[in-house]
Amino acid sequence: MTDDELAEASEQIQDLREEVRDDLAADLGGDPADYRANKRFDDEGERSGEAVPDGGE
Repeated sequence: MTDDELAEASEQIQDLREEVRDDLAADLGGDPADYRANKRFDDEGERSGEAVPDGGE
C-alpha cells in the first residue's frame, strides 16, 4: 500500500467509527462519545467498577 492509500483507509476507518458511535447512541441511548473504544471506565468516577468490554477492572 502506498502512503496515500493508507491515509485514505485511515480516514475511512475514522468515518466508520463515528457512524458506529452515532448508531449505538441512537439504538442504546446516551451520547456518541459514550461509545468511544478508547474510553477508560476508571476515568469516569461513578462508572468505575462496571464491567468493560476487554474484561478490565
